[in-house]
Amino acid sequence: MPDKELMLDHEVALKRKRTSRVIAFSLLGIVLALVVLIIVGACVKVNLKPYIAANPDRVTIYNQNSVYGQFDSDQEKYQQFMQQFDEIFETSFLVALFSGRLGDYQITGQQDNQLFSTVESQLKNGYYVEFKYDLPQTVTYNDGSAYKDIWHTDQTLSFTSLYFAISQTDELSTLDIYVAVKYKADQNSQTYALKISQKANTYVLYDSLADYKTY
Repeated sequence: MPDKELMLDHEVALKRKRTSRVIAFSLLGIVLALVVLIIVGACVKVNLKPYIAANPDRVTIYNQNSVYGQFDSDQEKYQQFMQQFDEIFETSFLVALFSGRLGDYQITGQQDNQLFSTVESQLKNGYYVEFKYDLPQTVTYNDGSAYKDIWHTDQTLSFTSLYFAISQTDELSTLDIYVAVKYKADQNSQTYALKISQKANTYVLYDSLADYKTY
C-alpha cells in the first residue's frame, strides 16, 4: 500500500512538473511574441500627415513680420520643402499607437469663433509657413469626408490658406495647423481659424531654413 501511494505521489509530481513546463514555455512564447511585436512596431514607419494638407500651389515662409522665403510648385525649393514637410509626420507605428494619433487628427476651433488675426499674432512670434491654394479647398476629416459647419450642418467650409509654426525643438509634439475660413452666415465676412492638430516634428524644417531663404 505505501508503495502505491509513493507511485501516485510520484505521478502527481510528474504531472505538476509537466504542467509547469507547459505554462512556462507558453509564457515564454507570449513574451517572445510581444518582444517581436514591439521591435517591429518600433521599426515600422507610419506617416501621420493630415489628409487636409494637400500640396499647395505656393509656399511662403515668414520670419515674424517678414517674408523669409517664397516659391511656387514648379520650383526646386518647393519640391525640397514638400518632401521635408511629408517627413515631419513620419514616426514609428509604436509611437503613433501610444500617442493616440494613429491615422487620425482633430478639428477644433469653430465653437470658440477664434479670429484668425489672433492666431496670426501668435504665429508671428517666430518662423511660420503659409500654404496658398489657387482654388478653394474643402475642410475634410482624415477619411476624406467633409467637415460641416457646426452652425449650419448642411454646409461645408472651404479655405485657400493654411498656416503652421516651425518649432526650434527637435521632438515629436502636437503640431497645430490653422485653416483660415469664412462662415457663410457671418455678414461681416471675418476670417476665423479652424485648428487641425496632429503629431509631427517640424525641427527638420527649422534645421533647413537657410535652404529656403529667397528674401
